[in-house]
Amino acid sequence: MSRDVLVVGGGDPSAALATELSGDVLVKAPEPAEVDDGFVDGLVRDDGTPVDGLDLVVHALYPDRSRIPTPIGEMTTDDWAAACDDPLEAAIRVARGAHRHLAARSGTMVVCVPLVGAAGAANLVALSALAEGLRVLARSLARSWGSDGIRAHAVTLHPSMFLSPEHTAAAVDATALHDAALGRLPSAAEVAAVIDALADSRTAGGLTGASLVMDGGTWMAG
Repeated sequence: MSRDVLVVGGGDPSAALATELSGDVLVKAPEPAEVDDGFVDGLVRDDGTPVDGLDLVVHALYPDRSRIPTPIGEMTTDDWAAACDDPLEAAIRVARGAHRHLAARSGTMVVCVPLVGAAGAANLVALSALAEGLRVLARSLARSWGSDGIRAHAVTLHPSMFLSPEHTAAAVDATALHDAALGRLPSAAEVAAVIDALADSRTAGGLTGASLVMDGGTWMAG
């Protein structure tokens, strides 16, 4: 039986991963304000059938305001809300709505976060705060939902999977401790394969709350 997968987020990494994940993949790219607790229940597939049970939810909803470097001193309260608070609240609402669908399949939720959250980056403070909030959310979901048969993980990816080329260089300079150990960055297909494996109860059924860094070995502190 094919797996039912929901990918939430617009642009990359959502778009790139959606083409590589295995199963029947539904992609939705709402604005944070469009996400409420009934968001998942209201989703409809291309054939008109409603979502009823999910094996995997991949969350990577990052608005443009989050991805554009802005000095924190120049951000208004509304700017911060749009870049950090609102998308974090949207992720919480996605999780609430996805709970019953994941519980029905003993499913998995994977949150994709940019490396800037773990390392910090000047002028990407809102993105860093959002990333760390999502990482903590994933761990908290793992703790809260384990007894319901749901597993949750965070996968940290290279900034280039989230930022435009013009903004990636500054983020890399701020986060990279050295050149990628593999001599290259992972492809979307390789990242998707890891996410698929995390959602496979046969190989990762005893794993939850993991925070994996998949950046080719660029940042290996700790």
